[in-house]
Amino acid sequence: MEPQLNHREARALFFALADEELPEPQAKAVRTHLDGCDECRAGWDRYAKTVQRVRKVERETAPPMMASLVMNRVKRERRFGLRKLHLAHVYHRFPVEILIPLLLAAAVAAFLVMSAS
Repeated sequence: MEPQLNHREARALFFALADEELPEPQAKAVRTHLDGCDECRAGWDRYAKTVQRVRKVERETAPPMMASLVMNRVKRERRFGLRKLHLAHVYHRFPVEILIPLLLAAAVAAFLVMSAS
């Protein structure tokens, strides 16, 4: 039996589906969800149209230095798995009202630990 996806899971996979990067079982699960969910289907249609438009834009050649900077950034992001981090963010999104105080508390704690040493 193929896995059932909820709205959030299906939408999180739009990027990989558009780039044809999903393994077939996952791609089939997303398509099955889209067949039964008008809301996600409308979202997918808008997303797919946007991707098609972007792909039709004439490509320009970047200056060598800029191309080198971008490629180094892409390699670094791949190395640290930011795509997985992005998917984790989609699944475990924290409200800003919680996240900001947590980050501030962590920064203060780190400062106190460093100043005590």
